[in-house]
Amino acid sequence: MSNLLQRLLLFFVGVPLIAAIVVFLPQYRHAAVVSMIVGLLAGCSLELARFFGAKGLSDRIGPFIILGAGVPAAAYIGGMLGESFFSTSFLSGSSMGILLAAGAGLIVSFGGSAFVRAEGIPDVMPRASALGFATAYPGLLGAFLVLLASEPPKATESLLAFCVLAFSNDSLAWLVGMTLGRRRGIVAVSPNKSLAGFIGGMCGSIGTSIGIAAILPGTMGSSALEAGAFGFVIGAAVIVGDLFESALKRSSGIKDSGSAIPGRGGFLDSLDSLLFAAPVFYGLSLLLGFFR
Repeated sequence: MSNLLQRLLLFFVGVPLIAAIVVFLPQYRHAAVVSMIVGLLAGCSLELARFFGAKGLSDRIGPFIILGAGVPAAAYIGGMLGESFFSTSFLSGSSMGILLAAGAGLIVSFGGSAFVRAEGIPDVMPRASALGFATAYPGLLGAFLVLLASEPPKATESLLAFCVLAFSNDSLAWLVGMTLGRRRGIVAVSPNKSLAGFIGGMCGSIGTSIGIAAILPGTMGSSALEAGAFGFVIGAAVIVGDLFESALKRSSGIKDSGSAIPGRGGFLDSLDSLLFAAPVFYGLSLLLGFFR
């Protein structure tokens, strides 16, 4: 099956399936979606361990998975434990879960080096850096995907809007870049990316944001201009997230993070954009009062 056919199949089957899970299985703060997110982030962590292993920086796969998936899982657990038991006057239970898990992960990642043997001392900085990186990416950034699914009063609408914004950018960037892309090599970390692709992706995010605002009044701002600006910012985050993962792959000498997802490559190849866009979407929505 060609890569084009795989991508089209994933888009027309996979995306509606995800939307159906979000809409029809909202029980227990979207436990079904959160479980899927945590599982995907565990896969991202495994692939990230391969990146660091290829550079000789760390070969400890288990801690990568625990840290990368543990922080997002803690966000969900914190929300489920309830506002009265696991929150403060200024932080929700989910946010407290993220902070505690991230803090614990960093302490374990760094603290273990205090008792390393003499022959292991030269490896302290690269190994501690690798595990600290796994705590933040995909751990801390991925936790915001869980927050989108489980925390806002309108979590279903929020998560669907986010997915549509991100996927429209990614899909149009690929389509426009493939059909109209001529000027390539704009960014060194991903020479195949074209200017037309970047423009197409941004138009996808902006247009989708304006469309969502028209369908769900009040959720994406009070005007088309505000909704378009919101879509532009999310689109920029999507692009940067994609390019950052490309930089990681190029640095480690790995072409694709994996082959688990047909037409897309690995888990990181599929979630890289979401990892950067989710915190931006969540933070701006909270600041501007969207989906509240």
